[in-house]
Amino acid sequence: MEKGEGILHILHTNDLHSHFEWMSCIAAGLKSIRLAVQEREEPVVTVDLGDHMDRAQLKTEATWGQANIDVLNETGYDLATIGNNEGLTFPRIKLDQLYRNATFPVICANLLDAKTKQIPPFLKPYLIKQYGDLTVGWIGITASFSSVYELLGLTALVPEKVVAEYVAAIRSRVDLIVILSHIGYSGDVEMARSIKGIDIILGAHTHTYLAEGEMVKNTLICQTGKFGEYIGHVTVTYDKQTKAVQKMRADCLPTRLYEPDKKIEEVIERHQERAENIMGEVITSLKYDLPVSWEEESPLSNLLAAGLRVWVDAEISLVNSGTLLFSLRKGKVTRKDLLSLCPHPINPCRMKLNGRQLLVILEEALDASVIHREVNGFGFRGKVIGWLSIDGAEVYYDKHAPVGRRIKRVEIQGAPLQEERLYTVGTIDMFTFGIIFPMFKQGTENKFYLPEFLRDVLQKQLQDEKELQKTAHKRWHEI
Repeated sequence: MEKGEGILHILHTNDLHSHFEWMSCIAAGLKSIRLAVQEREEPVVTVDLGDHMDRAQLKTEATWGQANIDVLNETGYDLATIGNNEGLTFPRIKLDQLYRNATFPVICANLLDAKTKQIPPFLKPYLIKQYGDLTVGWIGITASFSSVYELLGLTALVPEKVVAEYVAAIRSRVDLIVILSHIGYSGDVEMARSIKGIDIILGAHTHTYLAEGEMVKNTLICQTGKFGEYIGHVTVTYDKQTKAVQKMRADCLPTRLYEPDKKIEEVIERHQERAENIMGEVITSLKYDLPVSWEEESPLSNLLAAGLRVWVDAEISLVNSGTLLFSLRKGKVTRKDLLSLCPHPINPCRMKLNGRQLLVILEEALDASVIHREVNGFGFRGKVIGWLSIDGAEVYYDKHAPVGRRIKRVEIQGAPLQEERLYTVGTIDMFTFGIIFPMFKQGTENKFYLPEFLRDVLQKQLQDEKELQKTAHKRWHEI
């Protein structure tokens, strides 16, 4: 380092999704880097960009995220923002309590309490802190799923607009502005292009891997991929006298290069034991097997479809059997079994579709390419989409007929389907994106049910003997 130069180090992680198997190595890497730069008397900050938690993982689910908080604390994080997995998958009361034991501040500028119109008490919109000779402004933002956040009593503002307002407000008071962003790569690029005054965007959400960062205009964008496979290290060199940034460098360091941190391993092991006890609770005892198939209609997926229809009070329900990862055997079923069976942070929803739109969806559901399609993201933690399970309807089809004409007859609630009539349809939030069945995007009057997940629906069904007896009733009839 030349005389008169200063260096600030920023270490960052994103989208760990409760991959605890990497966390002890991440902690070791972060501590090793911090120790090395502190010996040179250079300041260092450690931040997380959200989606550290994932309720599909046993320890997170059992402890309502406190296992993650303990790991973050012990690792030595200085600052964090929240991702959609923290913001949207926890009931509001649990979200309000989530960071009560955190030893670091959590910043997010674009979430407001719907009643008070203020930032919730567990969040701050931004922070200004001094590191050596450099004053840094940190602004946090998360993905704006506005209609869903409303159900949790939160208002999600447009992140880019909020960032522009805060950058304008604090730019004159700081030497460097860093955005902790959980809005995704394309949103980060757009911010860099359109908002003057941002020096660094540390990004998340889209699991983008930028090995050496990416310069867009005068802004350095950084992301480290997903699941803790890499640690991000940004080095900012500046003039001590003028505080002007001279250069910025971004690196992604493989987590596998570091030996596990023993203290983190102890924290994780302690929470694993606790989680096993909590999730060992028996929710029901089955008198017979409940198989599931991803390639044809099956009892367990019928049970889920029936429960979904009743849960949202719909005339017909549609859900893919791929949301169920294995069959249930006769005997005890625990909360742990249910989590393993249906781990997705996917919510029930209700919409209206007309008969013609339903016919298109049912026809497409017979395509082998749909049944065997692999999907990543959108909350799905399974392998393939699987068979489309239905309830409230009877479908008669000829699989040998030409594509587009395989559905021969559909009855809904015992009456012939009417193409122009609107039907209330129970389904899952993942389908509303139209990634599998585009016709779902044309649904109207969408209503999402939060904070319940599909496994909550399934648990209720598994405890109802009358519902269990209906699972063998066929809904799809080959002719």
